Amino acid sequence: MPQSIIDFYNDYLARINEIDMEEQRLLSSDDKQVWTEHLVRKSNLIRVSHSVVEKNINEMIRPYTSGERETDDAEADALRDGALLYFDRALFDEVMESSVLRMLMKRYAKRGDSFSERMCRYAFANNAYISVDGPFSEHSLEEAKQVMKGLSDIRAIREAQPVDELFLREVTSILETGFSLFDRECKMLEPDTEQIVRRYNELAGVEKYKDILPAGFYKEFTTYLHDCLALHVILMQALRWEGVPEKRKKSLSGLLEKELERQTALPAAKRNPKLFMASIVYAFYSGRMTADACFDLLYPYTKSLRKKVNFASIGWYDYKGVSRFFVICLLTRPLLQMVAASSKRTEAQKRQQTAGILYEIKSYIETIPRECAGRENMDYCLFHLLYDVIEFIDDEGMAIEFIDTLMMNRQLATLIHSIMAAKLTQAILDPLTDERPELFYEVLGVDKPEDVHARKEDLALFLYNAARVHDIGKIRIATIINTQIRSISALEFELIKKHSQWSYDIVKRSPILSQYGDIVLGHHKSYDGKSGYPSDYDNHASKYRILTDILTICDSMDAATDVYGRNYLKGRDFDRVFAEFEELKGTRYNPEIIDFIRGNKALYKQLGKITSKEAREDFYFHIYRKYR
Repeated sequence: MPQSIIDFYNDYLARINEIDMEEQRLLSSDDKQVWTEHLVRKSNLIRVSHSVVEKNINEMIRPYTSGERETDDAEADALRDGALLYFDRALFDEVMESSVLRMLMKRYAKRGDSFSERMCRYAFANNAYISVDGPFSEHSLEEAKQVMKGLSDIRAIREAQPVDELFLREVTSILETGFSLFDRECKMLEPDTEQIVRRYNELAGVEKYKDILPAGFYKEFTTYLHDCLALHVILMQALRWEGVPEKRKKSLSGLLEKELERQTALPAAKRNPKLFMASIVYAFYSGRMTADACFDLLYPYTKSLRKKVNFASIGWYDYKGVSRFFVICLLTRPLLQMVAASSKRTEAQKRQQTAGILYEIKSYIETIPRECAGRENMDYCLFHLLYDVIEFIDDEGMAIEFIDTLMMNRQLATLIHSIMAAKLTQAILDPLTDERPELFYEVLGVDKPEDVHARKEDLALFLYNAARVHDIGKIRIATIINTQIRSISALEFELIKKHSQWSYDIVKRSPILSQYGDIVLGHHKSYDGKSGYPSDYDNHASKYRILTDILTICDSMDAATDVYGRNYLKGRDFDRVFAEFEELKGTRYNPEIIDFIRGNKALYKQLGKITSKEAREDFYFHIYRKYR
């Protein structure tokens, strides 16, 4: 059994890799017939892998995590090695990583194996998905805070682990947990600068133990701390200057103004990138320099930074170095704000400059490989980027194109789903407005049949664009959705359920897309309001309810019939799916729309054709060619 467990983990990773490679072949093939063969092969790989993985989880993993079976020592060690193998790949998997690690923590504690217990505890605390809200993230976060208290136990750990290799492994794990916490707090959409400073001070506390740490280890750590974390604190505080406590601003101002004077006097090649950028950002937010002066210094400098990043290495997201990716994630918003605050540019010039910066970002994102180390970190970085820049895009076509670029990089399947759902809404809305115009009263201000007919194209475009952006929040959880070749767990589904709120958070920041907020937020709420999510959203109060009801049906219709796009769910026949919709009319779905579809033979046939396997192959081929 122990060897079977290790074989299972290796096989699981190999299957994921094979599916990823097939996806790359899909993206590189121009021949329709060859492309279809790859699409079918990928689909078959997923189906077979799903069956094998699910069976092995049920037989080899779940009995241990559920408490049905006790592990012996060899089985426990095999589970530990397998879970840590997954952890080393920086993938989040509730069943095969977090649940296993939590079970082993208790088992090793009971057995008295404190070293193995702590290794599992550190791995669980360092779960890379700690940056995303959710039940497991809460557990990881609490565990991480407990691990950080272990800094004060370093001397006790040294006494327990006289072997340097084991001692340094434990200390490294504790410090890595601290870096994970620090990283999490820096990535928050609205970071707490006081908390960031406190976390830095906690990590700096390791200095108390330098007498028992090897000199080389301590020197490497302190270099990392000061070159990375200390400067990151300064940069984050410069970025969030308005949130810095007044008592902190005075000392910080002195430091930043001194650096501003020193760094701007140096030749570009000799500047410290983070200190230079932090001082310029500070000068802008504090009013020390004009927006134009700050932009003229900062923008050319950011363009000179190295563009090449090794995304295959776990280290790409720890910000040890400064690259184009670092600039995009942290400095895009202040640069756009500098443009907006410019006094020497006309409004037309501001729009042109903003569009140019956004185009540069879009072009750079298109070069980032989909498969990279720490994929969930990439998901969050790009979600954060969208959150930061969406308010500066005042053209709807440009906003949707920017979103498409992010979806293409992180969630091609969801991009296809969004376009497919939009296509289905148009098929339903066209005859529905003709035959049941009263359903659309009050939407876009219409209140009589002739107005509905006159504004039919406006209604269609409004719903089409709402459908295009309804799932943008999934960028934040792309790894969970894209990588599973097994059933989604209950805790993972709790995370997935947050995507409508995250999508809403994005569109509400946009002056153009905010009009779609109700539809985006409510597309997973049941017709009767008694189920679905968000639980506190009242879909009955929305004037766009009929449009939301149409999207809800189309969203479910595409998901349920999709034979290619979802690793964790097998698509079904349209007739069977619609029969289920009819059973749920009045509760989950709007009964008037369901009855209308059933009663309109031409529409029913059209929807069946759009969602058919053959039509999907043509549609998918078109999308892959366009967005690859």
